Amino acid sequence: NLKNYPSTENIPASMVERIEIVKGAASTLYGAEAMGGVINIILKQPKAKESEFELSQTVGNYFKKSEATYIGDRIIVDVSREWSKDIPHANAFGLDKVSWTDWWVGKGKKSRIGLIAQLTDELSLNYNYMESDITRGGIRPYKRNKAGVRVSDNTKYNSRYNDYRHTASLVYQGRENGIHAVLGYNYRKVDGYDYIADSKVKSNAVMDGQILDVQKNWQIGKDSTVLGYSYKREAYDATTPDAKRFRDSAVRTSNSLYASYSKQFTPQFNLTLGLRGEFINDPEEDQRVFMPQFQTNYQFDRNTAWYINIGKAFQMPTVDDSFRYKSFNPEGLKPENGWTYETGVKIRHGNDTWKAAVYHMDMQNKMGWAKNSAGEYYAVNKGAFRNTGIELEYTKRFNDTWRLTLGGGISNPEVQDLSSAKKEWTQDAGRLEGLIRVDYEMAKWQGNLNFKYLGDREYYKPSNGTEQDIPDKLQLNMNIIYTAGKDDTVTLGIYNLLNRENYSNRFGSLDLPRNYRLTYTHAF
Repeated sequence: NLKNYPSTENIPASMVERIEIVKGAASTLYGAEAMGGVINIILKQPKAKESEFELSQTVGNYFKKSEATYIGDRIIVDVSREWSKDIPHANAFGLDKVSWTDWWVGKGKKSRIGLIAQLTDELSLNYNYMESDITRGGIRPYKRNKAGVRVSDNTKYNSRYNDYRHTASLVYQGRENGIHAVLGYNYRKVDGYDYIADSKVKSNAVMDGQILDVQKNWQIGKDSTVLGYSYKREAYDATTPDAKRFRDSAVRTSNSLYASYSKQFTPQFNLTLGLRGEFINDPEEDQRVFMPQFQTNYQFDRNTAWYINIGKAFQMPTVDDSFRYKSFNPEGLKPENGWTYETGVKIRHGNDTWKAAVYHMDMQNKMGWAKNSAGEYYAVNKGAFRNTGIELEYTKRFNDTWRLTLGGGISNPEVQDLSSAKKEWTQDAGRLEGLIRVDYEMAKWQGNLNFKYLGDREYYKPSNGTEQDIPDKLQLNMNIIYTAGKDDTVTLGIYNLLNRENYSNRFGSLDLPRNYRLTYTHAF
């Protein structure tokens, strides 16, 4: 991560083997910031058998892409270039909408290079590079004055952003000694220019980070122990000086020691205890934090399991926010910290699978954004955050051809409003989620139709725009894969089939209207 934001932008999708979801707080092994879970992206490995070369071309009404991939016995190389079409109205604009700012996203392009090299049987190198550019612009016809009255504004902007990213890691996996180690490097440079103001964008910066993580695993009978050490360094250097700051660069480092012990009491019952100590040297205020974790898993039989996961998590403000917005936060920004509690069951019966989970999150000092009278956003501690919810999922496999998945969640995410006299609790995100998915697979065909729903969304009161609940989000998507032969594949994806005006966030930004992507891949 850089500036607390994970990004998969420079990872070629064709190099991804699979994606695993680790639910619940997982700070012990994965780091302090793993508050609600971990998304683990696992890359492909070179093939020991014959090499393969693939060419693919994607076309669509908002997107096109050309890609070449080589997979050998010791190396994988992927090169791609993609183009995105301009979106004249990238937000829901109008007097009855959330946004009064008519803004658009211009044409953009991205170039990527990915490399996976198996240097030895135990040591591998991963490297990804991406460079991209995009333009954004718009006009704000109205704003509200201090009295709350709408007045003419006509503020314009037209900015181009160039984005350069490097990510590299050396990974050691001992075959017999139980040692796993990662040495990683992350770099990003953002270079934006506002053509109307004829000046560089204030947020221009160079960011880089390094990580070293070494862990040793012991297997003693059916029990296991993990001991590890992690070092992280993150640096930020603003390339566009801002008179409001008293510094334009910062470095944060942290050292962590962690341990996890898993005890198999019976063939059915497993208990895991973990503890991570993080020692952070920060340019504003050093931190010392300890994060315990408690997990159990009870296997009633081969088809029924019950788990409990309790853990603490911790996240610092971004490395530059503490001093960037010092004038708005005279006492400084405080780190987020708190607990996540979750318990759930998984039951299989023939071709049916049921999953159910209940969780509660209780966090302090939730980070968010506020807006001053000039319309500028700044980072702030919103207050305490809590969320209690339930998730349900049912999967029915009718036969080898058809499968149905139904999923849903009800929660109550709330944040404490410290600006109100009574410090009231207000809704912070959508409360209802739903999914209906139908999968089909036969011979050379694969496909799915999925319907996603996000409802009972939060109330939003912008400084200019319409005060309202964020509208419900309904999205119907379809994917079809046709394998013509051993070497040829055709993929078609059609998204937002209902062509709805779906809000992607509380600031009026919209998902794309109905759009498609058609891809042809040939292997040599």
